[in-house]
Amino acid sequence: MKDYITKKGIFIAAAAIVVSVAAAISVAVSGGRAGFASLLSEPFFKPVKSAMTSLVGSLEHLYDYMYRYDEIVAENNRLRGRVAELEQEYREYTEISEENERLRSLLGFAERHEDFAMEPVSVISWTASNFASSFTVSKGSNAGIALYDPVVDENGHLVGQVTSVTSGSSTVTTVIDTSSHVGALIYETGATGVISGEFELFRDGRLKFSYFSAEIPLTVGDTVVTSGSGGLYPAGLVIGTVTGISVSSSGLDPYAVVEPAADIGDSTHLFVITDFAVSE
Repeated sequence: MKDYITKKGIFIAAAAIVVSVAAAISVAVSGGRAGFASLLSEPFFKPVKSAMTSLVGSLEHLYDYMYRYDEIVAENNRLRGRVAELEQEYREYTEISEENERLRSLLGFAERHEDFAMEPVSVISWTASNFASSFTVSKGSNAGIALYDPVVDENGHLVGQVTSVTSGSSTVTTVIDTSSHVGALIYETGATGVISGEFELFRDGRLKFSYFSAEIPLTVGDTVVTSGSGGLYPAGLVIGTVTGISVSSSGLDPYAVVEPAADIGDSTHLFVITDFAVSE
C-alpha cells in the first residue's frame, strides 16, 4: 500500500511539474524576447504558480499520510494481538468454568452415594476404532481398580465397565461397544431386559434394549436403568432414555432404541465404582 502511494505521488508530482514547465516554455515562446526570470513576475504566470503551490501542499499531505500509515499499521497489529490474547483468556476461562462444574457434579454424586466405594479417574486416551468404543483411564490396580468395575460419569450415568487393568491404568469398554451387555429394566414399569451395543446402532451412539416381555409396553421417553442382576453393576444407575420402538428383521423380536444418558464421546473425568452393596 505504501509503495503504491509513493509511486502514485511521484507520478502526480512529475506530471504537474511537466505541465508547469510546458506552460512556462509556452509563455516564453509566445513573448518573443521575454526572459525566464521576467516571466515569473508576469500576471499570466500566476495560475502556474498557484498550481505549483497546490502541488506542494498535496505532496505535504501525502507525505504526512504515508508517515502516519506506518503508525496506523503498527497500532492495528497491536490491537489484533490484544484481541487474540483476550480470546485465548476467554477460552481458558470457559474451560476452567466447565471443569469446575464437572468437578462439583462429581463431588455431589459421591456425597449422594456414600454406600459406593469410588475412585476418581481421568481419561487419558481413546482407542481408535470404527467398530469398538473404549478408552484408557489414569489409574489401575494400585488405586484399587479391578476387572469388571463399573464406570460412571459425574451424574451417575453408566459409561461402561473396566475390561483390562494394569498397575497404573485401566481400559474401559463403553456401553455402546458391540461386546457390551448389561442387565437393565425400565424405571417406569419395571420391565426387565438386556441393554447392549449393536453394530447397526453403533455409528449413531445408540443402544439396544431387548429380551423384555411384550406384555409390558414400552414408551418413548422411558428411562432405562441397571437392574443389578448378576452382581456386576449396582442397581439403579441410569443408562439412557428410550427414543424408539422397533422389531428385529424377523419381525418377531421387539426391541427399543436407547440414547445413552452419559455423553460417551465427551467423557473426561469419571468414577470407577470399586465396591458396592449387591442387591438381593
